[in-house]
Formats: sequence, structure tokens, C-alpha cells
Amino acid sequence: MDGLCSEDKLLVERMVNGYCRSGLLLDEDKRNRLCDIESQLAKTVAEFTANISNDASKLLFTRNELSGLPATFFADKPLVTTNGIEKYVICVTKPNSMLVLRLATLEETRKAMYVALFTRCPNNIELLQQAVDLRQEKAKMLGFKSHASYTLDDLSMNNPDMVLDMLNTLRTQLTPMARRELAQLRAIKQADCESKGLEFTDFYDWDLAYYKRTKTECTHNIDSTLIKSYFHVPDVVCRLFALFEEIMQLRFCKVDASVWHPLVELYEVWDTNEFVGHCYLDLYSRPRKYANGATFHIRSGFTRKTGAREYPVVALVTNFVQPTNGEPALLSHANLKTLVHEMGHVLHNLCSVTKWSMFHGTRVCRDFVECPSQMLENIIWTPSVLQKLGVHYQTKQPIPLCIVDAIIAAKPQVAGVFYLQKLFYAVYDISIYHSPGSHVDASLVYNTLEKNVALCNTGGIETIGAATTRQVVRGYDSKCFVYLWGQALAADMFSTRFGRDGVFNQQTWMEYRNVILRPGGSTDIMNCVHQFLGRKPQYNAFFTQIGLD
Repeated sequence: MDGLCSEDKLLVERMVNGYCRSGLLLDEDKRNRLCDIESQLAKTVAEFTANISNDASKLLFTRNELSGLPATFFADKPLVTTNGIEKYVICVTKPNSMLVLRLATLEETRKAMYVALFTRCPNNIELLQQAVDLRQEKAKMLGFKSHASYTLDDLSMNNPDMVLDMLNTLRTQLTPMARRELAQLRAIKQADCESKGLEFTDFYDWDLAYYKRTKTECTHNIDSTLIKSYFHVPDVVCRLFALFEEIMQLRFCKVDASVWHPLVELYEVWDTNEFVGHCYLDLYSRPRKYANGATFHIRSGFTRKTGAREYPVVALVTNFVQPTNGEPALLSHANLKTLVHEMGHVLHNLCSVTKWSMFHGTRVCRDFVECPSQMLENIIWTPSVLQKLGVHYQTKQPIPLCIVDAIIAAKPQVAGVFYLQKLFYAVYDISIYHSPGSHVDASLVYNTLEKNVALCNTGGIETIGAATTRQVVRGYDSKCFVYLWGQALAADMFSTRFGRDGVFNQQTWMEYRNVILRPGGSTDIMNCVHQFLGRKPQYNAFFTQIGLD
């Protein structure tokens, strides 16, 4: 490969390795079987995902049963009459379920929503099992011990046992922290029941979001509704774009274009006078839309033979509540976090400049792909940034510092439970794909680990949460741990560089843009992290960030 540049050499190596991982070295019979496996997997994964997207589960509640929900929640909810009683039709979607679980004051309402949410798509259990079994067969046919071994082979953390060791170490530290937090929430619920003259039985999964919010609001005098009034979606988007222009020299210009829905917007992105790419924003929920926040490559950037540049096109997708009947679209701080996280992926794709599309933007090692987004999340825990982003949608007054301080102070609340839930998915994922045998009962493993690792209490109700674990089936199989690892790297980079240089230091942001974002996957990303930090990564900042000593 003499005469090839480093990126060309990497391309050849990846292509050869890719052919081998696709069965090039197998005999004809095994190659044919591998083709059958790939075909079956594609159909299985597509059906699994479609079942979630097309799920039409609904619940009927009276207005009283939905006590605690704001008036805006009911604006687009149809009414039906059942036995002479008017009830709202509530689709069991992620946006609706999160609001009900956080805000509904009646436990029976929260319980009904929780059970409906985690008993959806029963047919997916069989599809999940098929996907796991097919992947295990494929991996062993290619000479790997397990699907996890096959998947991690080309990542930075390339050994399943290394991943399990990391997760077990973190579990040892997180579990006592989470138990203390759950005990506190249990006591809050017990006191709440006593004050209302209700019988207290136990603390259940459907109580978690509600009493976490209650604890946060009481401890830090936080009014969630008031906070949302300072984060009007159009204003936040505009101010985020202004921030990116200030710190990274990126200018977002809205353009008129044919789009797939009236609420979708298209932006041209410029670096001073140099064109960078296009960005679609599809921010609001609607029926049958992809249910989670995500960023999609529509076209990757690359350099043509002529030397001309093919520019990237990226779409940011979220499911925020639509503005309806004069009611504005407002973001909770958690919604703001989602928006900024996905914007991190957008920036990675826009700022990357590679010769080959294979290495463009987020096409890095899978165990680094979340890190730039998690790094960017840190800005919304920075008071000076929140004051730039938060403006009351009616008065146009900036968010008061006392509210900002309360938001920041509330960050560590129930962090142990939060990260233990992330750890549960990572342990579950690696467990079903790194089983020593040829078969593992994926649903049984989920239910067992949910209780033993995530410390869940469903009150004896049988749920099938495994049926909607989209990330385990599509895209993040054996790689759910990357959220935790990426969080650790992100905390280190932000704390080390921006903690020292300041969050508005354009020189540091431009160095981050050029050293971390620009190369995409065209070089060893851990060398880039080392260069940006000036040393090997450490995890102290992450432990401090989540409240662990």
C-alpha cells in the first residue's frame, strides 16, 4: 500500500476486514448459510422496529384520573364517551407516558400507564429471541466466541470481559448509592400517602419519576412548569444556533424547501463564508413517527475524484409536544438535554471533513459515537449558558439566576438510580450476546437483571420490557455500554479543558472541533482524545459528576 495516505490505508484495511467479517473466507455452504442468516436478521430487526413504531396501544382516562397534568396536555387528546362518562384517549407513546408518570397524582393512573408501556408488542419477544440466536450462530460461524466478541472486535474496548469488568466495577459503586436514593423516595411516598389518608403498600417502578420530581421540586424549590416557560422551542433553537456561531463559527440559516412535514425546517450551515452542509430539524411528535430522539445521516460528506467536496446532510429528530390551539411548544430541562445531545451528533456530522464517506462524522468506533453529544450536554449544566438559552416565552425576560441555580443544584438528585438503569441495559445487552452456550432466554435474562441490577419493583406484575428494547436489537447490540463509557470520556474532556479555559472560549472550542470532530473515524479517536486532553483519559470527573466519591 505504498503511496497511499493514512486514510486510504485505513479504508483498505477496513474493507478487507469487512469482507472477512462478512464471510469471504468461509466455504460455499457456510457462505450460503450466512446469507440466509443476514436475510432473516434484516427481516426480524425491521419487523421488531416496525412493531414498536406502529404500536397503537391506548388508554382511557377521565379528567380527574389525569389530575396533575397541565391543560396543554389535553389540547390534542380526543374525547370518547364510555357508559355515559367522558374520557380522554391517551396513546401509549413515549412523550405521553413520560408526562403521565412524572405528573399524574393518582397512583392507579401511573400504574396503568406503566403497565401498558411495558406490556406492549408481545410479538417482539419471539423476534428478539430470533435476533439473538441468529447473531450467536453467525458469530460462531465466523470464528468468534460470541456475538459480543464479534461486534467489539473493531472497537477501542474490544473484549467483552473488559466491558463486563467495567460494568461490574461501576455497579459495585452505584448500587449502594441507588439503594439510599430509593429509600429516600420510598419515605417521601409514604409521607405523601399518610398526608392524603391513603394506604401505603410499597414503592414501585411507576412511582419513580413522580417522586423523583417531587423530591427535586421540594428540595430545591423547583417549579417544573415555570422552568418550561423559559424554554420555548423556537427561541431555544435560535439561541443555540447563536451560541454555536459564537463558539464554533457555525452559522445556521433557515431556507425555504420542500420537506416531509409542515413543521420540519431546513437550514444551511456556514463557517464564515464557507458552506458546511444542510441540517433538517424535525422536532415535534406525530402519529407513527420514530419514537425516540435521534440524528440521521441523509448524506455523508466526502471528497470526489475531482477534489470537489460533497457536503453532508443530516436530520435531527425529536418528539416534543406540538404547539396547539395557541399553546406554545415548551421544553423541560430534560427535553433541553435531549435537544442538545442530538445537536452534538449534528455538529459531529457537519464539522467532520474526511476523504471517504465511510469515516465521516459519527462513523467512528461505536464506543465513541455518543461521546461528542454527551460532551455537549455539559453546557446545559453551566449557569452562564442556561442564562443565554432561557428566555420567558411571554415576557421575553431572561431566566432568573435563582432558577438556574436551582436547576444546577438538582442535577445530582437520584443520579445513582438514573445511572443504574443505564447500567442495567448495558449489562443485559452484553449478557444476552456473550452467553457461553448456543442459546440464552433473552426475556428471562431481562426480567432477572431488571430486578437484581436495576432494583426494579413491579409489584409482582409480569412485564415484557424486553419487547421494546430497540437499541439492543438494532444498532447497539453488544454496545449499550458506550453510553456509560462515553459519559466518562465526555466528563473528562469538558472538565479538563472547558473547566479550565471557560465555556465560551472560542479557541478551545475550535481546537475541539478540529481535533475531535473533524477527523470523524479516519484516525484512532483515542489518540485524538489524548491529544485534546494532553494525557490519557481519566474517570475522576465522571465520578464527581454523578456524585460518587
